[in-house]
Amino acid sequence: MVPETSSVRGLLMFDRLLESGRRDGRRVLSSGTLALAAHGAIGAAAVWATLQPQAVVGAGPPPIVIEWPREPRPAAPPGPPDPMPVPPQPVFDVLTDSPIGLPLIDRGLTFDPAVWLRDGESAVGGAPSGTDWSGAWSAARVEEPPALLAGPAPAYPEALRRAGIAGRVVVEAVVDTLGRAEPRSVSIVTTPHPGFVAPARDYVLRALFRPGREHGRAVRVLVRLPIDFALTTAR
Repeated sequence: MVPETSSVRGLLMFDRLLESGRRDGRRVLSSGTLALAAHGAIGAAAVWATLQPQAVVGAGPPPIVIEWPREPRPAAPPGPPDPMPVPPQPVFDVLTDSPIGLPLIDRGLTFDPAVWLRDGESAVGGAPSGTDWSGAWSAARVEEPPALLAGPAPAYPEALRRAGIAGRVVVEAVVDTLGRAEPRSVSIVTTPHPGFVAPARDYVLRALFRPGREHGRAVRVLVRLPIDFALTTAR
């Protein structure tokens, strides 16, 4: 057996150390590789987590507001027109005695040329006794019959007023060429009460007429006058 020298022992020791270093290096490499792989997996997971959408409580994307042009408001329909102010009604003072109306004209008679040559009495079919109609024209025969111009209101008999009696009195008279009723020609045709006769006769005698005319000349004309006695309620 060959004795080991110090040189040989040194070489053997170096080989052992080298072999041990290789084994330790392999173990260190394996551990480092695993650690690196673990760190890479953790980093990849962290990156993947940041890429995923996260739900945040109480926060959301800002609303998108789109401004649309506003349509013009339709004009309000016109309201009803203001009512026209009603003018106050005129107030008339109504007399208790009704004024006389226009003379009645009898236009129902047939035309007879001979009538133009007759007197008033024959033209109207006769006159009541006590009246003077001679020479008077009929109101239906003259070109312009008489017309009432003025006259006082007939007096209403107080007794008839209190009794509430009213009505119409018809008076016939001859209007002369001066526009006055001839006293002898005045006659009462109809009356609702004898108490109206005197005021009706007095009214006709005091009235003023426009004379009747024929061919521009004033003539005597027989007329019939209605006189109304009416009661009105005082306001």
